[in-house]
Amino acid sequence: MESHSQLRRASMEEEEEDDRLSSLPDELLHSILRDLPLKDAVRTAALSRRWAPQWARALAASPFVDLAGVVVPGSAAATIGRCIAEDHGGAPALDVFRIALRVEPPSPALRRDIAGLVAAAVARGAREVDVKVDLAPLPVVQDEDAPLAPPPWVVELPGDLFQQQQARPSSSAARLLERLALGRFSLKSVPLPAAALAGLRSLSLSHCDDLVEEELEGVLASCPALESLSLRSCPDLTAVTVASSRLRALQVVGCWALEELWVDAPALESLTLYGHTSYRLFGPIVEFHVGAAPLLRDAYLSHLHPGDCIDIDHDCSYPYLYSAVANARILTLCSTGWAILRWSPVAEGLHGPYMDMPNLEELQLLVDLEDLEYQYMSTFFLAISFPVLQRIFVRLRRCDWDADSPATAAIAWTGENINDDESQDMMIGGGENEVVLDRLIFIKIVNFTGAWLDLQLLSFFLDRAPVLQHLVLVTVEGDEHLLEVVQDRVSAVLHKVPREARVAVCRPSGDDSPNHAHTSFFHEGPVADLRGMPGPNF
Repeated sequence: MESHSQLRRASMEEEEEDDRLSSLPDELLHSILRDLPLKDAVRTAALSRRWAPQWARALAASPFVDLAGVVVPGSAAATIGRCIAEDHGGAPALDVFRIALRVEPPSPALRRDIAGLVAAAVARGAREVDVKVDLAPLPVVQDEDAPLAPPPWVVELPGDLFQQQQARPSSSAARLLERLALGRFSLKSVPLPAAALAGLRSLSLSHCDDLVEEELEGVLASCPALESLSLRSCPDLTAVTVASSRLRALQVVGCWALEELWVDAPALESLTLYGHTSYRLFGPIVEFHVGAAPLLRDAYLSHLHPGDCIDIDHDCSYPYLYSAVANARILTLCSTGWAILRWSPVAEGLHGPYMDMPNLEELQLLVDLEDLEYQYMSTFFLAISFPVLQRIFVRLRRCDWDADSPATAAIAWTGENINDDESQDMMIGGGENEVVLDRLIFIKIVNFTGAWLDLQLLSFFLDRAPVLQHLVLVTVEGDEHLLEVVQDRVSAVLHKVPREARVAVCRPSGDDSPNHAHTSFFHEGPVADLRGMPGPNF
């Protein structure tokens, strides 16, 4: 057993260590706590008698609170709200407040706590508020009649939240809220117009289950300085109208009930649309009215989604969007859009391009192999001219049946030898040389398996790229033999590569080549995410 002196010595050492921890400057303490998950930050109270209130004081005193990189339990909302609401001796106003809360299970009391958290951040004069609520995943059930999603769950914001500009009690000047991002919140109780939104430059609303057109219009009318607008997974939103001389970025993603989109934004530089466009199993077709955007530099247009099908009787919406983004330098398109264009009147009797994209330098094509015939791509390149196109990125989405064993699928789906099957060339209505991409220097195809259609696609581009400098083929993950299979299969078409071009065939882990500017692919996330059901925010 330890002697009395030994125990006393140990106690003194602990007290000495306690004093060392307690004497750390608040700035250093906060820099430590900021990088810890909240639950671990709270546990540090056991390290010192004086440490317990320090982490809370650090939150209250810091102008920058970023907890968005960790999953914070919703039960902590009330505690954090109290921390940032306290005024410790003239603490600075809050510049940035970001947090992602995981809610399980939801309750009325929790809604009030989360609403109070947002109110505390705004009251402290925050310039940026980003609060997302993520519902915990539902348990897996075998009952086919069980609901696929829980009832809509949103947090109702206080009615007076944005009615006046806020200031920290220790500050004499009011501060304008500049950036606001809310996930799973309701705006129904917020009177509009709202004075505190007058300086808002960026607005993001996601999974707002009860957001409708009238409320959105009221919010936008309160934001004359708005430069960026993002709407994601708002299931009741049937129409979006945006008229702004200052808007530079617009994103509408996964709003599946959308029927009309009206955009008048001459300063628009970036446009992202993902959702139903000109095809749908049920319901009306989306109407697009996008005005001239001479400053547009990048656009993402896609409506790939499992379970939907092409409706060739309604082919006007998607090709119209090509005209709306004609000035873009960077563009992402999905293969469904090519299929619509194939059946469009613009393709009938086509002997040359009907429109130009004179500035486009970088094109990314999202290809769904399940319902696409590559012949549609020929019509696309015949219909639209790309005089300065330099880089093409192709991202293949594999069919379910070849996802488990890509190497086996590549061998099994051989088709005819590509050199012996000139009749299967992907040109429609003309010879091989009608499309020449004489500025194209870089081609990258991702999820390449060497299947026959993959080789057809590769051959299509190589035939039309006389000055190609780099070719990169990236296989799929999870198959040790696929790299060898692909290297063997592509040898049949490599004779079409210019002699000075560099060719790389690699696994994803070995790919260090450039990527397209758009690296988020909404159609590749779980269906649950895109329809506003439980799951991580995309």
